[in-house]
This record gives sequence, structure tokens and C-alpha cells, in this order.
Amino acid sequence: MKAVRFLGNGVCDVAEVPMPIRKKGEVLLKVMSSAVCGSENPSYFAERTEGYMIPGHEMSGQVVEADEASGFVPGDTVVAQIMIGCGECLYCKQETYTFCENLEYGGSTHAQYCSMDEKCVIKAPSDIPYDTLVLLGGDTVGVANRAAKQLDLAPGKLVYVSGAGPIGLGVIALLKHYGCYVVVSEPSKYRRDYAVEHANADKVLDPTTMDIKKVLREMTEGVGPEIIIECSGNPKAQLEALEFARCGGTVMLCGENYTELKIIPSMHIIHKELSVKGAFYFTAADFTDMVGMYREGLDVSTLVSHRVPIEQAPEVIAEFAKGRTGKVILHPQD
Repeated sequence: MKAVRFLGNGVCDVAEVPMPIRKKGEVLLKVMSSAVCGSENPSYFAERTEGYMIPGHEMSGQVVEADEASGFVPGDTVVAQIMIGCGECLYCKQETYTFCENLEYGGSTHAQYCSMDEKCVIKAPSDIPYDTLVLLGGDTVGVANRAAKQLDLAPGKLVYVSGAGPIGLGVIALLKHYGCYVVVSEPSKYRRDYAVEHANADKVLDPTTMDIKKVLREMTEGVGPEIIIECSGNPKAQLEALEFARCGGTVMLCGENYTELKIIPSMHIIHKELSVKGAFYFTAADFTDMVGMYREGLDVSTLVSHRVPIEQAPEVIAEFAKGRTGKVILHPQD
């Protein structure tokens, strides 16, 4: 089968690789759409002296083969959540595998076929296009929905979004679905324009040339936003989110950051009585909610800037890594 291979140091190719071998308890899947995610960038740029890895963790497709007791049959339309929990802890029993302390990950979806633990495979409606399903059943809308469920959103409420990458675009689109007034900060002109034209952001700001705190205070009677959603994962932007939020407000962190963030708790949180929350991935129950919102009119198709056959993956992934795209979807079967 054909698959994208990350070779290290910002280099990838598409090559013939062995078909995955389905193990007991797994489901063999035919990948119809696989979306590129910013969390793949560290693996893309990582040093690698030998071998390769097959990236990808957002997919929609069809069941090819499964155990009889799994409940899946060939031809079922599915999406995948790639968090594999232990199956025994409290979180796993509640099917919130993302919180399992012994979490493992599936993936390798930038390929024509992949094999996933059956706990990771979610049946999906067959009348929804694969390119839409991969957004509803992935980080783009999944993280946005996890965030929105924890926030007091209302039509007309101003929400400040920091970062308009793939996660930020999903957040913006979902906030607009709720009727919020969305202000976005993003250093990339391409992404600022994209946020307005394709995600319907109400106002975009350039943090490289503007005093964002001043602008936000001018828009909020001098106190700052009540809700800030930080989607970039940039430590400076995360710290600014805590500083920009009004007293009694909420900062939602969606952008991944595995480096140090230096805060002064009394200044940034305690004296402001600030609520700081996080949103991570999605669950099967979340997917049901997101399909419902799609049925109600949530349009995520405009978030996609590139839909390409898998052979064009190296070129479009290079552009994605430079911040020159919206959401990117690969079509392994084309």
C-alpha cells in the first residue's frame, strides 16, 4: 500500500510499504480521508538517522475486516479516536480514554490502510462526506467542542481567540455557530485572511504590529475579554492570555505546550480570581454531539484549504508546516 513516510529533518515522501497486519481486537480500515494536524510537526522536523514513521491520526473511512464480536462489519463508515486506554480504570469505564494514566496511541492514518484497536473506531453516518467526517471526528472540531462545553457562550458575547492554525480555525467556526463575536490574533497574514474568509471571524489582529491588550481593553470597556481561548501553544501567547483576561474571566488552553511556562500565581490567577481550563481531543460521545451540530448547520468544509491525493502529500505538508495552509486533507485512495 502507499503511505506517507516521515524521514526526519523536515523531509517526507510517499512510498510502498507493507500492509498493516490486523491483530485480534483490532479493526482493519480503508482510509478515505486523513487530515494533517499541527501536532505532527515535531515528528516531521525531528532528527532521524534511520527508518521512518507513518504519521496521521485524524481519519474517516471504511471497515475492511474486524472480529465478529466487535460489532463492526465490512463496509461500515467510521472515524477514529486514537487514544487507547487500559480499559480497566475509572476513566476508561466512562469511555474517556484521554484521561487514562496508561494511555497509548494508535494512528498511522496517512496511508491507504491502517489497523486500529476496536475501542478507537467509532461508527459514523454514511450520508456525511468523508472530508466532513474527518473534521467532526478529529482535533479540528473535537478540541473546539471540548472547549465550548466548558464555557458560558452566548450569542453576541465577545470571545478572544489566540492563534488561527487548524485548532484555532475549528474553535472560530464553532464559536460562530454559537453566535459569538470572535476576535482573533494571528501573526500569519495568510491565516488572518483565512480566519475571516473561511471561518467567519469578526475581527483579526496582528500581534507583530499591534498592542493586543490595548485593543482588547478598548473593545471591552477597559477590562479585557471575559473568555479567552488560546490555540497556538506558544508560551508567550499563553502567558498573555492570562494577562489579557478580565478579573473573574476564563482562559481556555487548547494549544499544546510541553515546555515551561513561568507564571506568578498571585498576579495571574489568584488576585484576578481567574478560571484556567484545558480542552483535549474528543470522545465517542463528543462525536455524536458534533454530528448533531452538523445536522443543525455547522459548516466545517470551509476550514479546508487543500484536498490532495496522497502522492502530493510531501509538497502540501511542507506548506502546512510553514503555516501557509488551512486544514489539509489527504485522499489515500485517489
